[in-house]
Amino acid sequence: MNIIEVKNLSYSVGGKKILDNVNATFTAGKITAIIGANGCGKSTLMSFLGKTRRSSNAVYFNGQDVEKISAENYALRVAVLPQRSKMVADFRVEDVVLMGRFPYKKKFRDYTAEDKLVARKAMESVGIETMSRRKLSQMSGGEIQRVLIAKTLAQEPELILMDEPTNHLDVKYKVALMETLQAYGKTVIIVLHDLSLAIQYCDEVIVMVEGRVRIQGNVKEIMQPDLLTEIFGVPFVKFEHAGRTYINY
Repeated sequence: MNIIEVKNLSYSVGGKKILDNVNATFTAGKITAIIGANGCGKSTLMSFLGKTRRSSNAVYFNGQDVEKISAENYALRVAVLPQRSKMVADFRVEDVVLMGRFPYKKKFRDYTAEDKLVARKAMESVGIETMSRRKLSQMSGGEIQRVLIAKTLAQEPELILMDEPTNHLDVKYKVALMETLQAYGKTVIIVLHDLSLAIQYCDEVIVMVEGRVRIQGNVKEIMQPDLLTEIFGVPFVKFEHAGRTYINY
């Protein structure tokens, strides 16, 4: 079953075509990686999936045109972690993560005990529970990224959209994030530059080239050295070690 479908989506800026007749499907319950060289349209496609750009009869969530779904309802079902997020430096970690519960918050009411419990579990899942009282101004870029990941998880959505979430993360936390997403068990669409993470932890992949979908399908079948060499312009090798598949260049 497809949770998201993109049909004939095109988008131009200043006469330059950023997305060119994109067609793609995203399977419910799977982790799908979107890969491709810089400037190929990955982040722009994600902006349409997250409803931060308007589409017209081109993006469908569970069969419904996303433009016919209210922002409030979409926020209950879809969580978005963009490539760049602006947060007030004086906010504490626990307050930022709790913001993930905002779609559930009743107007003029405070967050509930359940909201706070969900936020606490989200912090624990990314290993930041001991930082809960710290301000963002006291944290490194990698630590802030983990806070924003916890905020996304606290939203408890059907679908998570993440644009390069492993940026700024140490290797340990890159792996921990992917393991957390696997354990979450719902649908995840993630833009990744680390191809070894994609092939180890994702189920499906969409390869983009110059604003178009070059190919999509099972990650281990599609991510072959010849294709990746064509896409990225450098030689790739694929190998197995201790039961894991790796892609290197």
